[in-house]
Amino acid sequence: MNTQPGYFKTLRALTLAGVLGGIGLSLASAATIDINPIKDNTLYEYVPADGDRSNALGNYFFAGETAVGEIRRGVLAFDIVGNIPAGSTITGVSLSMNMSRTPSDTARTVELHVLLADWGEGTSHAPLEEGDGAPATPNDATWRHRFFDTIFWTTQGGDFSGTMSASQSVSAIGQYTWTSAQMVADVQSWLDNPANNFGWLVLGDESAILTAKRFDTRESTNPPVLSIEYTSAPTPTPTPTPTVTPTPTPSGITLSAHGRRVQGRHTVDLTWSPVTSANIDIYRNGAVVATAPNTGSYKDFIGVRGGTPIRYAKRALPTAPMKLQCGLAAPLCKGME
Repeated sequence: MNTQPGYFKTLRALTLAGVLGGIGLSLASAATIDINPIKDNTLYEYVPADGDRSNALGNYFFAGETAVGEIRRGVLAFDIVGNIPAGSTITGVSLSMNMSRTPSDTARTVELHVLLADWGEGTSHAPLEEGDGAPATPNDATWRHRFFDTIFWTTQGGDFSGTMSASQSVSAIGQYTWTSAQMVADVQSWLDNPANNFGWLVLGDESAILTAKRFDTRESTNPPVLSIEYTSAPTPTPTPTPTVTPTPTPSGITLSAHGRRVQGRHTVDLTWSPVTSANIDIYRNGAVVATAPNTGSYKDFIGVRGGTPIRYAKRALPTAPMKLQCGLAAPLCKGME
């Protein structure tokens, strides 16, 4: 738990805006973000006489071995998925921590290892320099517990990967930075699989007494800072949808014909409505017999006798023709789609 206002984050250098022609994608953008832990704590080696110890709200966590030969290990975790867009590619990672107290300026290797199980913070707050911790409270991480006092580590001292994510030589008081390709892989994995994000365990030199190093926590005035460089995934750019002008169809056109004789010649008077184009094709029995101005009527001299069936059609260019079949003995023709 954090007694300060929420952890800060700083977003830097948004770049590379653009559009990829023809495929409608925005170019990926590169950025760097700085975030503080969402939780940190110390695993104090279990001593039966002292009971389970923790330091959820303290200003410090520890890594290494104390003057009395007791081991301390730090744990810290960061909210990755809440700060970096899904689908991004992590390109660089560094962790900066302030080492604020040490029994010796002798250089000691401090390693980061990925934690394999979740863990918690309760309300414990160690007094003074915090090196001995405080009695664990519910949900505290301890040497034996992931969540005091009901959920245990598989292995006392924390469940963590045997693969080292990064190491740094830490000597005198000051700021130190851890960075590596494996840390990039760790953060990428946490972004892609947030359910597996349990953070890192900070493992100090446990080979001898007086090797412990004290680091400032997120509750302090100089909290750890995780800097992450990433490239966000390209996002689709909306492509305008072309407007399609419907092609007129003959479904709304009425075509009729009236057969008669004019000076002994068989004649068919064709009429239609509505008038929708400048010119039309007149079809008789599937063949174009005339292209005429679209006045709504046409007189066809067919020169045949009797009730021979005739098929007429008109086409208001560029639409498909409507057809009708006519018998000369009938005053009107029947429309054929």
